[in-house]
Amino acid sequence: MTRPSPYVRRRWLGREIRRLRGEHGMTAESLAHDVGFSRQQLSALENGRLGPDIDLVSAICEYLTVGVRRRTAIMDAATDGWAQGWWAADAERMGARQALYADLESGTTSIAEYALSLIPGLLQTAAFADARLRSDPTRYPDTFDPRVAVAARAHRQKLLLASGGPRYEVVLDEVAIRRCAAEPGVVADQLRHIIEVCATHASVTVHVLPMDASIRGHSAPRSAHSIYRYRDTVGSSAVAVDTLRKDFVHTEPEEIAPYLSLHRQLKAAALDPDPSLRLLHKTAQALLPFEGAAA
Repeated sequence: MTRPSPYVRRRWLGREIRRLRGEHGMTAESLAHDVGFSRQQLSALENGRLGPDIDLVSAICEYLTVGVRRRTAIMDAATDGWAQGWWAADAERMGARQALYADLESGTTSIAEYALSLIPGLLQTAAFADARLRSDPTRYPDTFDPRVAVAARAHRQKLLLASGGPRYEVVLDEVAIRRCAAEPGVVADQLRHIIEVCATHASVTVHVLPMDASIRGHSAPRSAHSIYRYRDTVGSSAVAVDTLRKDFVHTEPEEIAPYLSLHRQLKAAALDPDPSLRLLHKTAQALLPFEGAAA
């Protein structure tokens, strides 16, 4: 996970170009005209959705006489924004949403997640992932391949748990560990897997949020979220919010702040790691009589 997230770097670059333009009191139209590029090209750069036009970025820095240190950071982000991570070649077969998460996880120093109703992908066993991916095949396009998707999850986990990988902390809602989202035996193995990962990797911490937990301010999280912090020189962060049909990614500080506050509240209300693992073990044991039976 050492390569910076191209997606996040593009978003940071777009924000920095908008900031530069604002500092000089220029509209997008006037800046594009003065540097000899189209308004559409500048818009694409500022939106951060596609690989940045290196020539345009360089021209803006030159025209606005950007200082050496700031220019270096901007040009580095432009270069990083063109990077092709391991997920790019198989993005369609693993699913665009998983490819986005693989991108966001790249280059992180820490990942903090809240899982509302399902075990997060970074902790899923192959059997659990396969069961979930096959549960509703109509959700995926014809190019989607469950085998590739499961393998991609395994690769993401390998990168997470590798030496030098990010710290990983997850607040698991009790609903996520009690819901039979697969056959009982698969769920039991899944819970035991989480316990084993925590026991063998000090970088991984799990907190279970009991259903009767009292959250400060009676906050009620509406969706799962993932918070990413990066090792780049500008201290980037991002938040991904999971919904039924798509994921929303926030990179603006004012957009991220509410999720940081919410996550702190959820963690404070959750069980500490040791009692969390005991609850996982107890829940897995309760499934023993049902192992081998259909969910």
